[in-house]
Amino acid sequence: EELGRLAEPQMTKDAVAGRIRRLLSMADRRAQELGIPDTNEAINELSYDADE
Repeated sequence: EELGRLAEPQMTKDAVAGRIRRLLSMADRRAQELGIPDTNEAINELSYDADE
């Protein structure tokens, strides 16, 4: 909600979530092109590191 309120013009929560999903999708495609971990793998690695 806060991000939506800060946007000009204001955005709904659904619009913000949609933009975030599209950005993650773009990042995942680029990661695949570069042969590096995608966003899901990177988050899992960070979670694993935090558990240690």
